Amino acid sequence: MIRSRVFPTILILTGLVLATGCLRDEASTRAAADAQPEASSTLEGGEGGERYAAAPYLGELENTLLFGDIWERQALSLRDRSLITVAVTQALYRTEELREYLELALDNGVTREEIAELMTHVSMYSGWPTGSNASRVATDVYGRRGLAFPPPAEPVTLEVDLRGQRPGYPAIPYLSALTRSLLFDESDGIWSRPVLSPRDRSMIIISVAQALYATDQLRGHLSRGLNNGLTTEEIQEIITHVTFYAGWPTGSNAARLAAEVFADRGLEVGG
Repeated sequence: MIRSRVFPTILILTGLVLATGCLRDEASTRAAADAQPEASSTLEGGEGGERYAAAPYLGELENTLLFGDIWERQALSLRDRSLITVAVTQALYRTEELREYLELALDNGVTREEIAELMTHVSMYSGWPTGSNASRVATDVYGRRGLAFPPPAEPVTLEVDLRGQRPGYPAIPYLSALTRSLLFDESDGIWSRPVLSPRDRSMIIISVAQALYATDQLRGHLSRGLNNGLTTEEIQEIITHVTFYAGWPTGSNAARLAAEVFADRGLEVGG
């Protein structure tokens, strides 16, 4: 099953117990729009043991392993972990978990503008319905917190054109043009928009590609992530974190691909 000689070392980093996004309920009161809450690695409130009455060990793992270890690891900041968890719960259409992790993201300093950019970007990779659903969830969260919506984005005018480049999808020329214009245009493309850095966007899309088991996309975005400033340690940590929310098979697949990409670049694997 494991063909790469370097794969076992990175798989160690994803030696995880599958624990899906099991969360506690939101706190009853929140800070006002201009408040700057302290960063948090856990969700406030809760139902005691009722949530895990049928699977008590899962509740124990949430407390001791997910929030007691994974969210506390230093290779990624709490902001980074919030970005990738919101991205994955949107992409997987996990509505209730998305709601609770949006609350946590705001507590961890992610702005409404950053959330809006994240949801737009993820929609390009996980599908329009996930963005529509995520927007409704965010609207509800902001309303209950008394937060204003982010300002509208400037209208985007895209020239849907390959601009002389070879089509990436020769069987679907219009998709090739949309990919070139909507995603990667140097001035108007999603990847070039402000608010989120190229590193942020790579981190988000690596997470989504792993969660969706999009192997070819993941391979390309692992390499792009290195170009955009992600370190091998950060990529390993992303894979480990996402495995808790998307499942062991996605982590195993991502670890294998990361080992291949690192080896192709002559980078050290493991650590």
